[in-house]
Amino acid sequence: MNFFELFGLPIAFKVDIVQLRAAFMHIQKASHPDKFVQGTEMEQELALEQSAMANKGFSLLNNQEKIIPYVLEITGHIQPDEKYNLAPDFLMEMMELNEGWMDAATEEAKQSILNQINTLVNDIFSPIKAHLEADSILVIPQEAMLQIKDYYYKKKYLDRILEDFHH
Repeated sequence: MNFFELFGLPIAFKVDIVQLRAAFMHIQKASHPDKFVQGTEMEQELALEQSAMANKGFSLLNNQEKIIPYVLEITGHIQPDEKYNLAPDFLMEMMELNEGWMDAATEEAKQSILNQINTLVNDIFSPIKAHLEADSILVIPQEAMLQIKDYYYKKKYLDRILEDFHH
């Protein structure tokens, strides 16, 4: 069972937070350990597992950064620990940005590199924005799912670069 099924929600990149919260509260109420004080050890363990699963699912589905890879994984578009090959032109651009960052002697020059990265993030996000806001993945064409996958890996790469820049 995936987290969408657990909470009775359609699989989507955007989750209805009100529905998620209501389903979460219902599960937590039904599986609260206090309700099973008189229950068997197995009932107590099952309630604890259900509560832990709900906590994990609520946390994941409440985080836009985590939803994208989760949906791509449960729909079979990415595999755990997949080695995705980014386009050579993208990697070349990243190398140039890295070199530009290392050569940047002033704060102005560094800010220029950061602005280029922010523009790049917006450029790769724009074509998939509407798909990420769809109420269900059932309305998203296969080609768009592959674009979302590409966005995810590029964004992950860009986030890593930004993290390196700030250290």
